[in-house]
Amino acid sequence: MSQPAPADLSPPVAGHTVLTGPTRPLPQLGTRIPEIDGLRGVAIALIVIYHVWMNRVSGGVDAFFLLSGFLITMSLTRSAGRGRIRLAAYYSRIARRITPPALLVLVGVVLLALWWLPQSRWQGIIGDVTATALYVVNWHLAESSVDYLASRYAASPVQHYWSLAVQAQFYLVWPLLIGAAAWVASRVGVPRRRAVATALVIVFAASLAYSVHRTAANQTYTYFDTVARLWEFALGGLVLLALPYLRPDRRLAVALGWVGLAGLAICGLVFRAGSEFPGWAALWPTLAASLLIVTAGTGSPYGADRLLRSRPLRWLGGLSYALYLWHWPLLICYLTVTGSTAASLRGGVLLIVGSLVLAMATKWLAEDRLQASGLGQRTVRGGFVLATSAVVLVLATTAAWAAYIGQLAERQTGAGEAAFVPTVPVPPGGGTPPPGLVLGPYPGALHAAYGGELPDLPYRPGPLSVRDDRAGELYPGCHQNQQDSEPIVCEIGPGGTGPTIAVVGGSRAQHWLPTLEVLAEQHGWRILAITKSGCLFTLAEQYESCMEWNRRVFGELLRLRPDAVFTTGTRVSRDGENLPTGYLERWRALEAAGIPVLAVRDVPRPLVDVPDCVEVHGPTSPRCGSPAAQFGLDDPPPLARRTDVPRSVTLIDLTPLLCPDAYCPPVIGNVLVYHDNSHLTATYARTLAPFLGAAILEATGWEPGAPAVSAPTTPPA
Repeated sequence: MSQPAPADLSPPVAGHTVLTGPTRPLPQLGTRIPEIDGLRGVAIALIVIYHVWMNRVSGGVDAFFLLSGFLITMSLTRSAGRGRIRLAAYYSRIARRITPPALLVLVGVVLLALWWLPQSRWQGIIGDVTATALYVVNWHLAESSVDYLASRYAASPVQHYWSLAVQAQFYLVWPLLIGAAAWVASRVGVPRRRAVATALVIVFAASLAYSVHRTAANQTYTYFDTVARLWEFALGGLVLLALPYLRPDRRLAVALGWVGLAGLAICGLVFRAGSEFPGWAALWPTLAASLLIVTAGTGSPYGADRLLRSRPLRWLGGLSYALYLWHWPLLICYLTVTGSTAASLRGGVLLIVGSLVLAMATKWLAEDRLQASGLGQRTVRGGFVLATSAVVLVLATTAAWAAYIGQLAERQTGAGEAAFVPTVPVPPGGGTPPPGLVLGPYPGALHAAYGGELPDLPYRPGPLSVRDDRAGELYPGCHQNQQDSEPIVCEIGPGGTGPTIAVVGGSRAQHWLPTLEVLAEQHGWRILAITKSGCLFTLAEQYESCMEWNRRVFGELLRLRPDAVFTTGTRVSRDGENLPTGYLERWRALEAAGIPVLAVRDVPRPLVDVPDCVEVHGPTSPRCGSPAAQFGLDDPPPLARRTDVPRSVTLIDLTPLLCPDAYCPPVIGNVLVYHDNSHLTATYARTLAPFLGAAILEATGWEPGAPAVSAPTTPPA
């Protein structure tokens, strides 16, 4: 998905000098080019169109970053030329311009979420809104490894604020950089402009190199990384300083202008996935925008610059900040209510019209009228007070919302019973319930195996607790992120003295930990968790830190010598089920080391965010479930069809308990199966324990052990 950026919020500079006439005069350092307003209009139009209908990158974020670098460098260089940069006045001016509109819309987002978005998303939105109000949401999203190119159905309504946070951080450091360069110039006796240019070249080269390297290693995190984006701002500053020397003749300028405009417009068609950004790929839209600045003022009736000077585009450019703020939360609400992943033609038009209306109202109230009122506008202190008051208003709103959620969550938790996990032996094949087995009102997987009547009760976990009903929340600090490669080894459960099982792989191995914890309590097994986000336990090539983690994990397994390794045996995607490359080679290496493998068949990967879908459309809605055949789970697993699988590998297939009667429902036995669009809830995973335990005992020949002595989960060292 394309990522929008807010309209440039740099302080105004004096005058608009139109670069016209046959000689195309050189612009002075303080000149503001009127085509920039039209360029803003083009960028925001591309952002909105690509978001609403095309679900692709637009290049708009990069164009806005370039414009910010251009205009802020202009303003700061002029200030430095007058003697010094007054930091307090600069920060106050920025704060009173960017904060009121952004935080006013945040309050509006809270109201939209309360009215339109499912309760299952409220807790996450509170955290996102808080990080947004503090202008650190880009790092919040990076740490959460949010993939902007994934389904928008479960996206946060404030995810688009990441680029506003990046710009705010840029505004914070840029005057220090320009001021330091100007100070060095005055001390060593070199021209100020040359010193500033040298500093920008260094930032450009270092940041671009870092961006290219980190994008290849971990694109999802790097997308939100301010350091990986600084080169785009630096390029804007370099374009400003080089502008007097970049004066192509009129005919060439007209041609290059259209090349720049076309390049910017088709960026989303060239980079369809967006996974290349922000590395080398971001040079495409930034250079295209640079061409439009360099070729401004041709005076030709056929030039792209004439289009950029048109009143509609300049009007849209003036509205771009507020339009950017509103269009995304409205789109998320629309997609959630309709259950779609893209807007229809009519729905998209109505959405854009609604965004424009709200944008005009926001600009009138939080920009035009606020400035005219003088509130917080006249003094440095007033600007800081205004910005701080806006932040406090948002934080108070989220605190009140959190208190309301807490009350609702207590009522939901008290309205039902816990999921039922039997302690009597249960055969793996289902059929007739064993003697003495009495199912409770929340049997989960036991209902898939044995059927029976279900009481009409709310499903569990409820909407307000489902996002926390997961292994990552139950075992904090026991799962490695995508950046680091050091294995984290955690002992899960009571700490038994029986056989040791090492759970190794990515998050789809991790979500079996609640199941295995139950078995550890029942049989005295020792469970070790060694997992990492988005990282398969394989010898195949993956992202950089994952491959290093795999190498180190194998060494750790040789040291620990577990009685078995538990990992995923297949991988299910929207294209079906497959045996990932490198699995067999990794298993052969474990066989050579004398360590058997328990390979569990992967679970279905729903096409929607299950908690949202069930809350909006109901637990029996066909929108929220899928036929097993859609994932290839109606056929034998790929592993069962191979003849070269090591003898030490045992496949465990619990698909009938996830897709009874060849259909994969979102709720089984009054228990919600998934906490997102991919991973099991801890509650449902626990109800699978008797079946997984029976399969492990059959595969290993271990005797059922005595319950382990109760002990806490061992945190990482």
